Amino acid sequence: RGESFQAQVSMFVNNGDNQRTLNFRTWSQGQENAVIKILQPTKDRDTANLRMGINLWQYLPNVERIVKIPPTMMLQSWMGSDFTNDDLVKSSSLTRDYTHQTEKKEILGNDMAVKIICIPKPEAPVAWGKIIVWLREADTVPLRQEYYSENGELLKIMEGNEIRTFGKHTIPTRLVMTTVKKQASHPKAQTELRYEKVVFDQKIDQNLFSQEFIRKPVKNTL
Repeated sequence: RGESFQAQVSMFVNNGDNQRTLNFRTWSQGQENAVIKILQPTKDRDTANLRMGINLWQYLPNVERIVKIPPTMMLQSWMGSDFTNDDLVKSSSLTRDYTHQTEKKEILGNDMAVKIICIPKPEAPVAWGKIIVWLREADTVPLRQEYYSENGELLKIMEGNEIRTFGKHTIPTRLVMTTVKKQASHPKAQTELRYEKVVFDQKIDQNLFSQEFIRKPVKNTL
């Protein structure tokens, strides 16, 4: 994510029975601080999430209230999507909270990828029992991630494509998350996340990562 990351994002949620679209802005600083502010739809506008360290809060503009999200809710759906609270604000860190074992190289699409097994450290405050990651061999861009329960059950799959370079950072700008059990009954169910505008390594005002900021309306574009 570089020293800092800012993006304007579109999210398309298909739950099988219904569909919805969200637009939001996100900011992050290192691995500790992150903010998300919803722009659309109108009924959800200015709903916000703030992460500082391992703490996560949500601002609900309809009641003008900030609530703290407990660790037990990190695996809950974010805004009805296939992404969880943990996925969106990255409260767990693959580099800090997991041990890693390189398995083998595999071809994904047109790319050679390295398969890595990530097992949580004993005391790590993480939501998953195991994560398997496939990184593009040429530049370590993540192409696929599988998320498992503590019992070894495959719960979710995320795939990344439409890879673009922003300055010195190369990332997939389209992420598709599927929930295995949901897709079994609704084959088209998935959540697609698209990064529309991206800015890396630009200085961010530290006051942005605060409860005061998430209470304020936010402008639509970067």
